[in-house]
Amino acid sequence: MNKIDIHTHILPKVDDGAKDWDTCMEMLKKSAESGVVKVIATPHFLPWKQKYSPKEIVALCCEAKKKLFEKYGITIDIYYGNEIYYNVDAIQDLKEGKILTLAGTKYILVEFEPRTSYQVFCRAVKEFRDAGYIPIIAHMERYDCIRQEGRIQELREMGALFQMNVEALQGGMFDADSRWSKKRLLERQVDFLASDMHGMSRRTPISEEELRWIQKRLDLKYQKELLYRNAQKILDSIEV
Repeated sequence: MNKIDIHTHILPKVDDGAKDWDTCMEMLKKSAESGVVKVIATPHFLPWKQKYSPKEIVALCCEAKKKLFEKYGITIDIYYGNEIYYNVDAIQDLKEGKILTLAGTKYILVEFEPRTSYQVFCRAVKEFRDAGYIPIIAHMERYDCIRQEGRIQELREMGALFQMNVEALQGGMFDADSRWSKKRLLERQVDFLASDMHGMSRRTPISEEELRWIQKRLDLKYQKELLYRNAQKILDSIEV
């Protein structure tokens, strides 16, 4: 099955992801071997320590695609973006072009401090939607405040979408976080599965082994939505 990975830290030395070009190439090669045909590079946007400009990130995406083909003969389409650490200035920074949306669309990938209150989540989603953006909540499994019954649906009705890291499914039956994550998938409360890959030793590229649970438990249509179709909707919204 072809896959699109919307949450990756593949660009070298821009954040805590790939440490160099060799690591970047290995991450992309491993992704391609698992059926990934497109990725969105989403380096962290941390307002207190931002080192690279949007223009530089776009250039690095083009360079990564070129280097991958030259080294391995592999073609993966690489789109630009940011993983936005939510703060009160985020919308203004988006409007001023300091932060990249996903592939230049209205979709944005947003992370929160893990102990963020539910009230802040609601306010953030409303603010982003009112400003014309479609927020995708990154690694949804990290936030205790949205685990209360009905809250994911409330945020969805406000306009939020939800991304889960594949590694959240790797715990066994005694892992409470893994059980919660799997239940969300069984209830179809997840829009995107992504790697959030940072390297080859931690938060690694998507592998077929990591997907065994969803292959056994979820119907093929939903699997395709999680791993390809919903992400393709983002890319289909690119304004030419």
